[in-house]
Amino acid sequence: MDFGKKNKKDLEANLKKLIEEIIKRSNGKHFFNNYAGIEIKLKRNLKEMTLAEVAEDICSISYLCKVEQNQIKPNLMCLNDICKKLDITDDALDALLRMDTLLENMVLAYYLKDKPKLEKIYNDGNGLENYRYKIIKFIYYISIFDYENADLLTMDIISLVSVLNDYDLLAFSVFYDILYFNALNPKDIYYELNIIEKLIHDDNALKFIIDEIRLKALFKMNSPLVIKKGDELINKYLNSARFDLIDDVRYLESLFYLFNSDFLGYEKTKKLIKTKSLIKNLDLYNKILNSEKIYIKDLKDTTDFAYCVGLAKIDGAKALELFNQKNVYNMSVEYDDTLIEYLTLEDIPSKYNFISFIVLPYLKASKNKMIGKFYEKELLKITKETNKYKLFYEFFMEMNSEL
Repeated sequence: MDFGKKNKKDLEANLKKLIEEIIKRSNGKHFFNNYAGIEIKLKRNLKEMTLAEVAEDICSISYLCKVEQNQIKPNLMCLNDICKKLDITDDALDALLRMDTLLENMVLAYYLKDKPKLEKIYNDGNGLENYRYKIIKFIYYISIFDYENADLLTMDIISLVSVLNDYDLLAFSVFYDILYFNALNPKDIYYELNIIEKLIHDDNALKFIIDEIRLKALFKMNSPLVIKKGDELINKYLNSARFDLIDDVRYLESLFYLFNSDFLGYEKTKKLIKTKSLIKNLDLYNKILNSEKIYIKDLKDTTDFAYCVGLAKIDGAKALELFNQKNVYNMSVEYDDTLIEYLTLEDIPSKYNFISFIVLPYLKASKNKMIGKFYEKELLKITKETNKYKLFYEFFMEMNSEL
C-alpha cells in the first residue's frame, strides 16, 4: 500500500491535530481513563443493551453508570459478572485488567523486535473494543507490515485524540509517524517528536523509537546533524546492548555521505557495517549514482526497495510491475515515490520532462531534500551532456536548498 499516493492534505491535517493535542497536554491538560468502564460501555452499546439490562442482579444502575463514566473503579467480582453478561471472555477480561501496562509492553516488544511477545499481547486482547487495544492493534499491524489494516484503524483513533490517555496519545502519535513517514513533511515529524520526548519520563523504549524516527527525518531533510545524532544514537545502543540496531544507523550515515558526495566518509562508515543486505544496497546505489551499468548479480541480497531500484535500470517494465505488486512501502529512508519510474527512462528529453513536471512539484510537497540531492546530480549530468538547461539546474538547486 503506497501512502505516498494518499491524500497528503488529510495526512498532514491529522498530524496537525495530533500536534495540537500534544501541546495541550504539555500545557497541563491530562486524561487518565479507566479502560474497564470504556470497554463495558462499548460492548453494551454494540449488544444494544440498556444499563438496566446489564446491571440486573449484579449492581445498581447508578453504580454501572459511574463505572462507564470512569467515576469509580468496579470491584473484581462485579466486573467479572458484568463481563460475562457482555460475553467478554476470561482471556479478554485478564487483558482488560492488565490494560494499564499492556500498551507499554507492546511498545517495548516493538522496540526489542520481539515478534512472539507482540503476537501474544495482540491475541490476549482479542475481542476488546476500547481505544487502547485499538492502538495495540495499530502497532501490531505496523510490526507485521500490514499497512492496510493499520491505515484502516487510523481515522477511528484520530477521532478520539481529545480523550485519549496521555501515554496513549503519545504512543499513537509516534507510530502514526512510523506508518506515514514517507508521506509526511519530515520537518513536521521532527517538530512533533521533539515535543513528545519532553513529555515522556520513564519509557525508554518509546524514547529509543523516537530517536530512530528523528534521525530518519533529519536524513530526509539532508541535515548535517545526521552524523552527530547518528553517532549519539549508536552510543545509546552500545550502552543498552542493542548491537543489532547499530548497522541501521551506520547505513543511514553511509547513505548521507554518498548522496552528498563525501566518499571518504562513505567508505569509512560502510566498512563498519556487517549486515550483508545493507552493504549490497550501498554498492548498488553507488553504482547508480555513478551511472555504471547494473547487472542482475548486483541485485542479489538487496532489500525489496533497493532491488526494484536496481531492476529499473535493467528491465523498467518488470521493475514497475514488481514495485506495484510487492509491499515495499516501509520506513526505509531511501524510499521515494518517483525514483523507480525515473530510472526506467532512457532518453534525456524524457528525464528532463519527468524532473520538470513530476519531480519538482513532488519535492515541493514532500520536502524530501535528500532525494532532491539525487535529482540535482541527475540534472547536472543532463546539463553536461547536452550543454543545456543550466538555468533550470541552478533554479532546482536553489529550490532544493530552501525546502
